[in-house]
This record gives sequence, structure tokens and C-alpha cells, in this order.
Amino acid sequence: MRIDADTLVLIRSEFGEFDLSQVCGGSNAIYLRFGYWRRINLRKLQDLIGAGIEVVEDDIDDDDCGTLYSYKLK
Repeated sequence: MRIDADTLVLIRSEFGEFDLSQVCGGSNAIYLRFGYWRRINLRKLQDLIGAGIEVVEDDIDDDDCGTLYSYKLK
């Protein structure tokens, strides 16, 4: 899986600051998290990333903060 720096700049200009992290373990998935677990337009993110990488929205229900969103790249 490859994402070039220009694509990351486009993502930041469209959605604002984000964190990029890798979760070790069975899948070694890469995640994007925007702001404080903010929900973004999944279709627009998929268009920016391109068809070669699937973007999946993950959500976690948190009792204190509500629903937290991140985006898995696979």
C-alpha cells in the first residue's frame, strides 16, 4: 500500500489535521483519525485515496465522548 505525500496534503486541505497510525497485530492496519475522532465524508476520502486502497469507517461508542470515528486503510 502506497500513499504519496501529495495525497496526504490533499487530505489535510480537505479535512484538516489528522493522525496517521499503524496498529500492530494480526492485520497491521493503517488508520487515519481526524481532529478529536471526528466523522468525515467517507466517499470524498475514498476519492482522494484512490481505488487501489479501500477506506473503511470504524466507529467506537464511548460512554463519555459519544461515537469516535477512525478510518482504516486496507
